Amino acid sequence: MRLFKRESKVEKYSQEHVELVYECFLGLEELMPYYYLGDYKNVNLMAKKIAIKEHEADKMRRKMELEFYEGAFLPFDREDRIVLAESIDSVADVVESAAFTICLSRVEFPSEFEEDFKEMMKILSQTMLTLKKCISLLEKDLGKAVAKAHAIENLEDEADIIERKVIKNLYKSYRADKIGVLKLVELKETIKKLANVADRAEDSSDRALIIAAKRRG
Repeated sequence: MRLFKRESKVEKYSQEHVELVYECFLGLEELMPYYYLGDYKNVNLMAKKIAIKEHEADKMRRKMELEFYEGAFLPFDREDRIVLAESIDSVADVVESAAFTICLSRVEFPSEFEEDFKEMMKILSQTMLTLKKCISLLEKDLGKAVAKAHAIENLEDEADIIERKVIKNLYKSYRADKIGVLKLVELKETIKKLANVADRAEDSSDRALIIAAKRRG
């Protein structure tokens, strides 16, 4: 009975953890319009809010790890759950890193790239929502969880395509003297950081697939 209660607590923590990571991303979504407008006062405010959420996610992950240390779940399942929690936590890390990169850049955002960046954020939004559903379904329906994990893989591919398109167009604009080298470097770094959110989400979905496969035997 004690073990069951501990496992239920970890499952509750897991859902709270992924929700905090998702809220980190929602903060990034809220930040981006200020970035396009060059409103760095609000960019900085949103980045601080993201950092607070990331710290809360860290604390929740540590709560989970303490329960694992105290014996929640059998050893073969415990390791996979720890790795999954760390992987999900890394998504919040890269969201915070993207926000920090934008804070530091302070470049005047070129309007011709706004639609591409918005397209990237749309894909990331779908990715993060799908990841949240995937983790929730691990405790309810393994088949649906696997389907969500595969959907994340496809979304990550789309994010890669957008990333390459943006970088290609950035160099094209640079060669045409439409943007300077500093803006090229800063915008390239920003789009790579954004795409990295999808990469980390896919890493988490890979861990979810492993857990699902083991549970099915």
